[in-house]
Amino acid sequence: MIRTSFIACALAAGLSFSAEARIQSTPEAVIDSVSSSAMSHLADNTLSENEASDLLSKVNVEAVSRFALGRYVRTASDAELESYNTAFRTYLADQLQTHLGNFAGGSFEILDTVEREPGDVVVETSVTNADGEQLPVSWRVKSFDGDWQIIDVEFEGLWLVIEQRAQFQATLDANGGDVGALADSL
Repeated sequence: MIRTSFIACALAAGLSFSAEARIQSTPEAVIDSVSSSAMSHLADNTLSENEASDLLSKVNVEAVSRFALGRYVRTASDAELESYNTAFRTYLADQLQTHLGNFAGGSFEILDTVEREPGDVVVETSVTNADGEQLPVSWRVKSFDGDWQIIDVEFEGLWLVIEQRAQFQATLDANGGDVGALADSL
């Protein structure tokens, strides 16, 4: 569950953007915005429900949640997808409030940007927590009509959205593909 929690926190924090500049001109600007927004919210060592909601208001939760469903997204009804998306949003907010406080007083440093293909890059960073421990974190950032958005995060050698998808697939497989059962488990 720790890895799942970090996945949720990294993804949700990583997809947040400053309210002043929704369209980000560069992948690095996205990461800079992420660090500023997250550190501002964590100045008091906690993340309130409103702050978590603020972060999530800037996340394309539907796109991420649909990817996490994998092949089951094609068989789910609109009502099941709506219920699941609501549960996924709540899950992310809860995970943010529970675990993102561990990064209060920390910092981000951009180390490099590697282009995978035009409009799809990986921004390599070093995240330093309040204890001074440096953690390498890579952010996959993709351009959607000129708006750079984070679509995955690598931590400890795992691409976290892909790991989340594998965990969801296991739950779905165990429940005969019942998206409602997954939503209930979140």
